[in-house]
Amino acid sequence: ILMYESGLEIVSTKPTNRSTFDVQRGDVVVQDSTTGLVCFTCIFVEGSQSLGCSIEYLCTRTEYNGQLNITRPLDSQNVTKCIDGIYTCDYNISFYDIEHDGAINYQPAYQLIQQSIDGLSPSIITLSS
Repeated sequence: ILMYESGLEIVSTKPTNRSTFDVQRGDVVVQDSTTGLVCFTCIFVEGSQSLGCSIEYLCTRTEYNGQLNITRPLDSQNVTKCIDGIYTCDYNISFYDIEHDGAINYQPAYQLIQQSIDGLSPSIITLSS
């Protein structure tokens, strides 16, 4: 807010994009690439009434993909869940709100595009004749 001597206030002269989602941000951390252990974190806006978040991860080169839900206590601003068996790939990862009634809002609140994850190496099968 800018105050001028004339008493006029200008709140903002630039358009702003404000999110109406409870999930403010998402993070991904590889804990152990030998087991493909990856941790997903959802960070919520202060005062959020969301029950948690739903995360969808899609490998951009193969059909490795998955989905997980993380519930949270209402007094927690972030929650983390770790899963193993994630393969090395560039993933598109979408974070969704789980609303106060338990419904998933399938409009992405936050997205990571082409997120490189160094996990398990895909098995190579050699066929002999």
